Amino acid sequence: MNSFLACNELSVRFYEQPKPVLHQISLTIQKGEKVLILGPSGSGKSTLISVLAGIIPEHVEADMQGEVVLQRHTGVMFQDPDSQFCMHRVNEEIAFSLENRSVPREEMDDIIQQLMQKVQLDVDPHTEIHTLSGGMKQRLALACLLALQPDVLFFDEPTAQLDPAGRMDIFQLLQQLAADQQQTMIFVEHVLDGVIEWMDRVILLDDQGSILADGAPKDVLTAYEEEMKEAGIWRPKLFPEKWSTIIQDPFHPLSQTFMQTFKARKEQHEKVPSIERKTMIRTENLQLSYGKKRIMSDLQLDIKSGDWVAIIGENGSGKSTLLKHLVRLEPTKKGHIFLKDTLLKKWSDRELYEKAGFVFQNPELQFIQDTVFDEIAFGGRQRNWPESVVQEKTVQLLKEFGLEKHAKAHPFTLSLGQKRRLSVATMLLFDQDVLLLDEPTFGQDEKTAKELMRRLKQRQRQGTTIVMVTHDMELVDECADQVLLFHQGKHVYDGTPYDLFSNQELVDAYQLRAPLHYRYVAERKDVLTIAK
Repeated sequence: MNSFLACNELSVRFYEQPKPVLHQISLTIQKGEKVLILGPSGSGKSTLISVLAGIIPEHVEADMQGEVVLQRHTGVMFQDPDSQFCMHRVNEEIAFSLENRSVPREEMDDIIQQLMQKVQLDVDPHTEIHTLSGGMKQRLALACLLALQPDVLFFDEPTAQLDPAGRMDIFQLLQQLAADQQQTMIFVEHVLDGVIEWMDRVILLDDQGSILADGAPKDVLTAYEEEMKEAGIWRPKLFPEKWSTIIQDPFHPLSQTFMQTFKARKEQHEKVPSIERKTMIRTENLQLSYGKKRIMSDLQLDIKSGDWVAIIGENGSGKSTLLKHLVRLEPTKKGHIFLKDTLLKKWSDRELYEKAGFVFQNPELQFIQDTVFDEIAFGGRQRNWPESVVQEKTVQLLKEFGLEKHAKAHPFTLSLGQKRRLSVATMLLFDQDVLLLDEPTFGQDEKTAKELMRRLKQRQRQGTTIVMVTHDMELVDECADQVLLFHQGKHVYDGTPYDLFSNQELVDAYQLRAPLHYRYVAERKDVLTIAK
């Protein structure tokens, strides 16, 4: 093979799995190409870029068949940025990359500052990495990659933990980098808007780890629309359509869809009955702190029983930190938290976790068993349920979350999307009063995300209170009853999704990416005003 990057008849099987993850993959990538790899969760997308980056089998053992052409200097941005850090502080981590290029020490400080500015990592260079939010860690990981000046950049969901504004900033930065330097880039992404528009190719994998399609983005999306929908692969909201065309043409199919969706949301908002309900969670003068860092003071919250509450805001605004305070994973240094009118500190650990379930942003943090089956079954066995009940409930959850064929696998061997499904399934074994979810749809294909939301909505109808941190504004609009918006150390909004997204002043002030139907109505008003 005479190519810049390629593989021929590539098959990969991990030793603990009976079937290959990738099956007879053949492709070539030319220097300067921008390629997007799509496929359902577990289709082998991350495995494919790990092979092309030289990670498999050199650093990760696997049975690999076929030929591979690699480049010597590559950089990979993983789904979980923590997995690639090896230093304690931000400047040390970037310096480590520079050392690999033999950059003189006296030149490093200026380069580090330039790289941090480029990726908009606005923290002190001496900041300890473990104190950064997930989104800030993603920015640091990107800075480290750019410091390496590699021949090929691989991105495994590089914006998954970024807020919407930050996601678009990073996509624009990478697009500019690709144009200026003819940089070869290989992407795995679930969120396609902002990246697919400047890709040269789309490679579509099926659920067996084989190539279903390979071609120009518009051609693949058009020819394989039904297959992608059936496989649960996210599709772009707009591409290949142009926003300007939609705005100017009220008869465009997307114009009709956006207007109908907006009207439905408005009617839904106006029909919400004002029923007095008991308070499930309440805070008084709460100070949010992460380690020694104070994030927010005097936080006053009132979350009603049975509500679905979405917490949104830019990276580092305290969203995940609040969830951790609510289950005592972070200590309360000032103020009070009440759960069902009882001070949180008065609940015993057993009582608290009988009432509240928590799903981490990083699902690996909660895995303690050696098989997927035992991970789900663990809580029931701890509570001395009859084994027949444990078996029945566990098998049902494995089926509902598409994990049946992985029942005997170790949780750490799953793809990130599968790990996320497992982490939620372990919580749904019980009937807690409150479920606290940190980015529940992160890394999920469309079919799995919608099934997860359906399950959670069912739990809400049964009376469960759901508190969810997310960057997905569509999800907020579809599911939430109440939105809490955090911004720069302040709690700046507490109300309904409709009132937030239909208020253009708030959307602009806090750099929100409102769902497209709200944006459409706002801009159509401007168009009609200008036309008059």
